[in-house]
Amino acid sequence: MAVSFSDLPALHKPYKAEIADVLEQALTHGEFVLGSALGNFERNFAREIGTSAAVGVASGTDALLLSLYAIGVAAGDEVICPALGSMAMAEAIVRSGASIVFVDVGQDMTIDTEAVRAAISEKTKVILAAHTFGLAADVVELSQIAADYGIYLIEDVTQAAGASVDGRNLGTYGISGAFSFYPTSTLGCLGDGGMIVTDSEEMAQRVRLYRNHGQTPDQEYVYSVIGFCSRLDSLQAAFLDLKLESLREDNADRVANASYYDAHIPKEFFTLPEYREDGSHVYSQYTIQHPARDEVRNFLSERQIDTRVYHPVPLHLQPALEYLGYRPGHFPVSETLSENSLSLPIQPGLSRRCLDEVAHTLDLYAKTHPVAAATT
Repeated sequence: MAVSFSDLPALHKPYKAEIADVLEQALTHGEFVLGSALGNFERNFAREIGTSAAVGVASGTDALLLSLYAIGVAAGDEVICPALGSMAMAEAIVRSGASIVFVDVGQDMTIDTEAVRAAISEKTKVILAAHTFGLAADVVELSQIAADYGIYLIEDVTQAAGASVDGRNLGTYGISGAFSFYPTSTLGCLGDGGMIVTDSEEMAQRVRLYRNHGQTPDQEYVYSVIGFCSRLDSLQAAFLDLKLESLREDNADRVANASYYDAHIPKEFFTLPEYREDGSHVYSQYTIQHPARDEVRNFLSERQIDTRVYHPVPLHLQPALEYLGYRPGHFPVSETLSENSLSLPIQPGLSRRCLDEVAHTLDLYAKTHPVAAATT
């Protein structure tokens, strides 16, 4: 049977009536940009995450960029970030004017805290830590490192909305948390969208300034800084406010799907992500590892099972960043993971029959390819 990687029509089908209502409200009231729907969603999202402020922006990438701008990152500063992850991190750092300092990740794909300590210099201003594929980075240690050196921690929570550590939501450990509402995110909209959460009112005010061309809040068409056009529109905000109510349930469904995979995919043949049910992993992706990754993917594809390879090239080896001077071998863990990692279908609502088909097909591969072995 065919198994889709991400069935967005199925995910959004339960909201069809509410989407129509959202559109009708927008057409009736004429609020499309920076309206009451956005204000309502910002308040509700801040309450859900546990911060005093949330500021909607146009995308997760902009959430990272405006976070850097809001704390004054500029040319001459260094920002530490993982060598394996979204290009959005590197884009944001470069556009801020700062220098990128890559460090390796651990086997769990999150930033290596020891490598972070070793990379800090007098120019370091920020640690940008991603919660890769929904798994919390070691935010307790990272926040301690930031405090020890008097620098900022910014959390890239674009793949981990609703995840927590010790009962405290991700996005609350740093000066800010940057969220993405891309359709396939744990909380996704009908296009692009993002959010910055913070307990710093000064930072929140700076982000509000930057997102709207630098316009002074109480003086229309008067601009105090050069800003951006980066606003989360009212239609998306209203839809996200509806979906926010089911975020915890959807994440619980992802965790349940991960549990099924953990019990049925042969661990002696594939390296599986660590199964966690303490809230620290919401499995925006369920990513396995195998040295013959491409062969495994082809085997699944031939049996109509859709998969994804998200980071086939680590950031330090991307052509756009060649000028930084990094070469193969600089970050061996990131490089190995980029060659071995494969993401399986995991979305909420995935049927037990689909999960079983994926697990059974991987078991079949293991039985028919006994020479290959799992990564260590």
